[in-house]
Amino acid sequence: MPRPKPSEEDLKERMQRRHEWVEFRKKNLFTQVRLAQVLGLSRRTVQQIEAGKVSPWPETLRKFQALKAKYDRERAA
Repeated sequence: MPRPKPSEEDLKERMQRRHEWVEFRKKNLFTQVRLAQVLGLSRRTVQQIEAGKVSPWPETLRKFQALKAKYDRERAA
């Protein structure tokens, strides 16, 4: 059974998230592999999130936001 098409809102959210993840990674010199390791994901999952193909689970989003906040604080110090 084929998956339902994502809504316009979901696609927009995925694209915003894509930009946020790629920007964070490049700004903090993370590879997709390293980010995957830190978040407990596979490289492929990070790749798909950054491509806007999938949405991460809420727990993954919490982990990413915590990591991002940590690096933002370190940059500000």
